[in-house]
Amino acid sequence: MSNQNPYSKAAGAYVSQATATDQRTLEGTVLLQAAQKLEDMMIRLESGEKIRLEEINDVLVHNRKLWELFVNDVSNPDHAMPQDLRNNIASLAFFIFKRTQEINFETNAEKFQALISINRSIAAGLMKKVPVSDSSTAKPSMETAATDRTA
Repeated sequence: MSNQNPYSKAAGAYVSQATATDQRTLEGTVLLQAAQKLEDMMIRLESGEKIRLEEINDVLVHNRKLWELFVNDVSNPDHAMPQDLRNNIASLAFFIFKRTQEINFETNAEKFQALISINRSIAAGLMKKVPVSDSSTAKPSMETAATDRTA
């Protein structure tokens, strides 16, 4: 049995996969997977199913950890993304963190919808194929997603 933190392990897998595949597609895929987990939980709650708080929290923590990775990435002062877009990502993350806390205090199926919508919108922007003629002018992955979402 490993003593390694499962979130550290996931982050490590995320980093190694990011270098092996298209970064934008990977980020979009993990956001869609998190959105699906959130939606499954929302549907179960709407149906009246009694769900353990630990199970609800696991889904919420998974989503929050993804957004923590994004915020940590764009918080790097050397990040190539323009500051206004980095600020937009941080604002979205702040909203997600706040909504996650709200759900923890009062578990309500409707509160999941905003998290699902944000993840899907950003994922859609990330997974759009952006023509790039020169790799030196390619935009960082989250930058283009934020641009696509605000356009």
